[in-house]
Amino acid sequence: MPGIVKVAGLWELGWSAPLTEHDWWDMVMRDFEVDQHYMSPISGIDRSDRLTEVARIDDALEANPDLTKVFVDERSDVELQDFEHPENALYVFGKVSYSGFLVHKRERDLAVRINTNANLGLLWPHQAAALVLYDRGVKRQWQ
Repeated sequence: MPGIVKVAGLWELGWSAPLTEHDWWDMVMRDFEVDQHYMSPISGIDRSDRLTEVARIDDALEANPDLTKVFVDERSDVELQDFEHPENALYVFGKVSYSGFLVHKRERDLAVRINTNANLGLLWPHQAAALVLYDRGVKRQWQ
């Protein structure tokens, strides 16, 4: 994928074993060749050279001032099929069914939602990441 692609998210912590959740995220990050992966809160998992744990998601946002922030949230007005991906981006994913991250969105930032039949926002964040990164690759022709 051209450009810089980073991903930030929240550990679910409680839905599954933390190492299992790490592996789900890591498979997506490796397969789509994400440059950097941030997760919050700090859990102590240290199994990937791409993963950086941060105390707060704000830490990941502040560490990347030059990247366009793309908030993936079911309340966004822009649907994924109509979304134009920026060349250099930090994609931000919340927890299942509620991210709460739109409060961090600034005017220059973007937000996108993934339509499903029921639109309940129940995709696991790593599943949403795979869909968004696949869409990015297809639209940017994997260059």
